[in-house]
Amino acid sequence: MLKRIDFELDDIKLEEARKIQYKLGSNILVYRVFINSYAKKGFIIFDKEKNPEDIIKEINHGARIKKEEEITVEDLIKQSLG
Repeated sequence: MLKRIDFELDDIKLEEARKIQYKLGSNILVYRVFINSYAKKGFIIFDKEKNPEDIIKEINHGARIKKEEEITVEDLIKQSLG
C-alpha cells in the first residue's frame, strides 16, 4: 500500500520548489512528487513506511496537509497511464 498526501504551501519560489521536488523524488520510498509554486500546492505519493509529518517538515514553506489517502500500486499505474 502507498499513501498520497495533497498539501498547500505558503509563499515558495519556483527554484526552491524544484529543489525540494528533486530532493524528495530521490528518496527510494517516494514514488511521485509534484510541487506547483504558482498554485502553491502539490502532492506526494510514497511508501507507508515513511511518516507524512517528516515529509511536511522536509517541504517546509508552511506546508499543510489537505488530504490523505491510501492507494494501491495498481491505482498509481492507472493514474500514470491517464
